[in-house]
Amino acid sequence: MGIIHDCNPFEIIRHPWFISAFIAGGGAQVIKFVINWWRTRNVEFRYLRTPGGMPSSHSALVSALSTAVGLTDGFDAPYAMIAVGFGLLVLFDAATLRRAAGEHARLLNRIVERLNASDELKIEAAHLQEMLGHRRREVLAGVLLGICTAIVVCRFWDFWK
Repeated sequence: MGIIHDCNPFEIIRHPWFISAFIAGGGAQVIKFVINWWRTRNVEFRYLRTPGGMPSSHSALVSALSTAVGLTDGFDAPYAMIAVGFGLLVLFDAATLRRAAGEHARLLNRIVERLNASDELKIEAAHLQEMLGHRRREVLAGVLLGICTAIVVCRFWDFWK
């Protein structure tokens, strides 16, 4: 701790913590894309970067990170405790604050549409993004995806070295 090591900065991408988080977060985005395609039969690439929807990529990423840290360094390690604390904050944010912001955006969009439909008042406003947060089941699905991803990555990590 506190010592600067002479190392390759790209080593992080070979670490099981990074690999777990990257695969889980990216995998959740791909799952959203596939679910949307399955429902609509339309290819919409915006689902590869959309923050809301099933499963939560934020939840998957922080759960994979926390689980990978616990599996490699022990769940009682200080790094694991920091990762879990950070993860709980992200889960809370996804399920409450960002979800409320999405509901407010949906309401404001409707208000602007109704006002603009009448001839009395026209409001120039950009359409607000409504899909911001998550339902609890979307967060739970992200958590389960993250945990499973970290278990698989850490289980086979020696193979990748």
